[in-house]
Amino acid sequence: MPVYQQIIVALPHYSSTALADLFKKYTSIILSSKGVIRGIENHGIRPLPEKAKRKYPTVDGKRYFWEARFVTCTFDSSPLGLVDIDRMLKTEEGVLRYYTIKVKPKIGFTMNNSFRNPYL
Repeated sequence: MPVYQQIIVALPHYSSTALADLFKKYTSIILSSKGVIRGIENHGIRPLPEKAKRKYPTVDGKRYFWEARFVTCTFDSSPLGLVDIDRMLKTEEGVLRYYTIKVKPKIGFTMNNSFRNPYL
């Protein structure tokens, strides 16, 4: 199965319990498609390079955001499992954006369980 790395940009005021529930759904989708989760890293709240516009305003009435919570996930999944993950993230109201990268396999990558995001 291919290895994917996904960067999820969530709303800054998204609570930790809601974030945990999001990743419970996230991991159940990956595991149901016979995938493996290699790691989830929470990078905290960081400023965005430019303001992000949300499609619909939040309950507070905010539509533009200058900072967001960044989370990086590394996992193995089939392409059909990735489609299910994308569908779930599109409908989740706490997610601003998400980016998926297919990681090229390296020797020793599968043996090392402590993969860290080299871009952050």
